[in-house]
Amino acid sequence: MNLVKNFDAAPLDLTKVFDSVQSLHLAHSQKEKLVVILGATSTGKSSLALELAEKFGTEIISADSMAVYKNFNVGTAKPTQAQLERVPHHLINILEAEEKFSVGEFVRRARPIITRLNQLGKIPIVAGGTGLYIQALVEGYELSAGKSLISHYKQTGELLYTAKIYGLTTERAELYNRINQRTKKMFADGLIDEVKALLASGISPKAQAMRGIGYKEAVEYLQGGATLDETISKVAQATRNFAKRQLTWYRRMNYITWLEI
Repeated sequence: MNLVKNFDAAPLDLTKVFDSVQSLHLAHSQKEKLVVILGATSTGKSSLALELAEKFGTEIISADSMAVYKNFNVGTAKPTQAQLERVPHHLINILEAEEKFSVGEFVRRARPIITRLNQLGKIPIVAGGTGLYIQALVEGYELSAGKSLISHYKQTGELLYTAKIYGLTTERAELYNRINQRTKKMFADGLIDEVKALLASGISPKAQAMRGIGYKEAVEYLQGGATLDETISKVAQATRNFAKRQLTWYRRMNYITWLEI
């Protein structure tokens, strides 16, 4: 089954997206407002989020389970320092490599940021590819007294926020080409040197952050377990597999408006 094509997607039109977000600004709502940009890896989520944040003078909340780690930059495709200076970002560079991060922690940290920005008259932009984090946030997951998850969305049929939720998609061949090119760029940009420096700083190869795609393969390469070409190929394959899992997850979220990049 083609896990990429089957979304009912309209061509990405920035003017229409801007107009839609502007209408959200003007809409009367008793609920807090939110814009979400999601999609598989390598679809340009960060770029669109930056454009929207600059256009509307707001801030970005990262929904990326790896971007939370300090000094893990190249392999996470984290926003550059220049981009971080252009627009305030949240939930980036907040944890050490050994620390664990979970969906519950993401929601706990993201909600007060959303509230504060709404109180300032700004609509926050959540951008990232970790579908579970985004789903739990917008559907209003809570732990019951018995420690089971309760979904506000499943109980009421309504999302927790008045939201515009956009998903970026493309055909499988184009997505895979983007992933392959991004993987090559990561290595050209110094992924091996970054991992070497992280290990030299005392970070364990078994640290939580070192389990991310690109990092565990780079560790294997540095330990002599694979050639550089084999390592690049492994990272590209692992990333393609990850993209498939992302797209499978998004199918649970039938409120996404899909845009063809």
